[in-house]
Amino acid sequence: MNRDLHVNDFDRQADQAAEQDQSPDEPGAAEDMKTGSMEEELETERQRSAEYLEQAQRARAELVNYRRRTEEELARMQKQAGERIISKLLPAIDDLDRAIDSMSEDDRASSWGEGIILVQKKIWSTLESEGVSPIESLGQPFDPSLHEAISMQEGANGATTVVQEFQRGFMLGDRVLRPAMVVVGSADTATDDDTEHTTDNENAESSEDRT
Repeated sequence: MNRDLHVNDFDRQADQAAEQDQSPDEPGAAEDMKTGSMEEELETERQRSAEYLEQAQRARAELVNYRRRTEEELARMQKQAGERIISKLLPAIDDLDRAIDSMSEDDRASSWGEGIILVQKKIWSTLESEGVSPIESLGQPFDPSLHEAISMQEGANGATTVVQEFQRGFMLGDRVLRPAMVVVGSADTATDDDTEHTTDNENAESSEDRT
């Protein structure tokens, strides 16, 4: 009977040893599983961070583009508003220039004449500061982008020179604010008219200097 007990104990110990051999190293396996889980979580967080960064960069680019478009639109609206205002003022400026051109020497020398001429100078100073400049027409080749021909001088078929200016044209920067209304004729006539125009301007300037 003792021999049977020893045999049973031996079998039980053998079974326990076999079970121990077949079972994995539980602490090591748990550690490997924990490490693998942490790596998966880290990779997930990395992907999420990359997505957040991409979204933030896209939002920033959209904001920059929006600001740029807003600034460009505001500048365009301001420019158009300035052009409209100046265009509406041009007829009044034409009237003022014509009134001063028709003034006599005594009128120019008077206090009210000097006041009108001073107002004219201030207006032109303001226009020039805004980029407005007159279009030089007399004696210049006819340019459809700058001039509007209202008539052709008699007998000057094929002529391409501006010989008379009915209404002065103006530029605003590099854009035509108002084309000049002109008469097209021969170059000889343009030279004569231009000389008379220059003489008139010189006389007017001399008169202004005396005042």
